[in-house]
Amino acid sequence: MIVDRFFPSTRRCADCHAKGAPLDVSVREWLCAECGAWHDRDVNAARNLREEGMRLYRLVSCALPSGRVPPPVIKASELPAVLSAA
Repeated sequence: MIVDRFFPSTRRCADCHAKGAPLDVSVREWLCAECGAWHDRDVNAARNLREEGMRLYRLVSCALPSGRVPPPVIKASELPAVLSAA
């Protein structure tokens, strides 16, 4: 899965999914204003990207007819075309 490049992986809380304000690149850790979770920027982004990739993969997998294998690479930007081809 290739997640959309504008997906807010860095500033979205991986615990409560609240979307915070844009972060400067120099900010390496931050506190979620909604749930109080403390995040390492890179670990939080990795968790969010994994979750979003899995969500998109499940969406495509469930739309495919029985026995059909999902394509090896799925881009979020091409998701409507992939789903309509199912």
